[in-house]
Amino acid sequence: MAKKRRSQFDTQEVQWDDEELKQRIETRRRQNAVRMRRRKLLTLVAIIVAFTMLATMCGKDIVRLKAENRALRKQQIALEQQRDELQKELKNANNQEYIREQAKKQLRLLNPGEILFTFEEEEAEDKADEAKEKKEEKKSDKAKKDKADKDKADKEKDKTDKDKDGGSDG
Repeated sequence: MAKKRRSQFDTQEVQWDDEELKQRIETRRRQNAVRMRRRKLLTLVAIIVAFTMLATMCGKDIVRLKAENRALRKQQIALEQQRDELQKELKNANNQEYIREQAKKQLRLLNPGEILFTFEEEEAEDKADEAKEKKEEKKSDKAKKDKADKDKADKEKDKTDKDKDGGSDG
């Protein structure tokens, strides 16, 4: 079983008997089979990890897009309601009675011989309503601006993430 090394002064060749040769061949086959199984297992694990990472990234995008879709649908409903209200108001715009009513209410115009009585409570309510409307407009403008800033930041982050991923691959 012992293999003789060839040295500088040794002129004998190594001789293997059939049994030793068969054992060595069988041992090599087993080692190669184990190596192949390890390679296949490692490849499978790498594929599973890559697939999981891809699914996670896509899933995160899907969740973000669904949330954005819900917000846009709410905004669409609000705008449709506002449109309906404006259409009703537009239909009344040609009605003389409606025009008179709005002139009295908003511009405080009077017909000849009429006297305008104002009460402090009504004035306070009118001012409170106006202040409330202005505050709501500011809130909605701020919310729109914040949403736009957030979307911009998300896009920049996605872009930098893609750049980082692309830089590490190549």
